[in-house]
Amino acid sequence: MLLYRINRLRAVGGGMVLRYCEGQFGVTRREWVMLALLSSTGPVSSSELAAHAELDKSATSKAVTALVDKGLMGRTARAGDRRYAQLELTAAGRDLHDRILPVVEGINRELMSALSADEVAQLDDLLSRIQQRADDLWREGPGLPRADRRNGGTRLR
Repeated sequence: MLLYRINRLRAVGGGMVLRYCEGQFGVTRREWVMLALLSSTGPVSSSELAAHAELDKSATSKAVTALVDKGLMGRTARAGDRRYAQLELTAAGRDLHDRILPVVEGINRELMSALSADEVAQLDDLLSRIQQRADDLWREGPGLPRADRRNGGTRLR
């Protein structure tokens, strides 16, 4: 069960990242993802950030509001169109990103130390191929059933 095993690994490894983010740095894992994405992409709109993070707009909006309130992200509305806002890291946001990144990289290094350099390269190739296949299946899958959330989803059936 590939997806289960990957999810377990993400839960354990991600849990370590979460403890550092919340316990030592005062941000949630989602907020850390936003900081990391903005650090690599530069200024973007909220919609673009949501797409990069693969989150819905509501979850992105909550994280953005929290980061703006913490002074880690700036939001600048476009003149003449207040619905569009450009997001970017503040100096404090860049500083926090630069302090968290080595911790996250260290956790990743520790996890990958179970493998040889050749195995790491092999794993990278295998994961890329599996991701490509998953993307293809998602695009090919118009027949996938959708949840009917208007009527309580599957919980009420």
